Amino acid sequence: METFLWPGCASDPQGEPKVAVLVPGAGYKVESPLLFWPAEQLKDRGWQVHGIRWTEDDEPGDDPRGFAARAVEQAFAGAPRAAERLIVAKSFGTLAIPWAEEAQVPGVWLTPILTDGVIRRTLTGTRKRDLLIGGSKDKLWVIDGLSETAGTFVEIPGADHSLQIPNDWRASLSSQVQAFTAVESFLAG
Repeated sequence: METFLWPGCASDPQGEPKVAVLVPGAGYKVESPLLFWPAEQLKDRGWQVHGIRWTEDDEPGDDPRGFAARAVEQAFAGAPRAAERLIVAKSFGTLAIPWAEEAQVPGVWLTPILTDGVIRRTLTGTRKRDLLIGGSKDKLWVIDGLSETAGTFVEIPGADHSLQIPNDWRASLSSQVQAFTAVESFLAG
């Protein structure tokens, strides 16, 4: 795993900055649209954004949640001390939800793996501010039984795990704009 400072972010901020960490999916880089545009939103709001890249040697093994947690922990350890912290994660990266709960770091969880029992139990008990965005056609987006205290849920009708509408690029673009608008509202709140 390696981390990098998002282009355009101040490398030597004054005081204690707001720090966000972007966590990719298993095959979804932080430079891909669902993470790229939230990173740009954060940068434009003055956050120092740190992206994670998986390397060839990275292997989650039998503990994918622990692997994701260690990646987030290392990314925050390499960032400046922060006045405020945030995680923005996609799919596999959302396995860091239990770490975020323990550390009390809010998250923007894009297409979270809501079929994972540990994640479901963690979300059921949380009281921190989180945003969860998923598609109604995503098999991993199972919000039934999760309490409203688990965060703000935004469901994109007809969208799959990539927040795309199959065979319709215009509707796919519109669904992703819905997601980015929800992130913008979350950051403003």
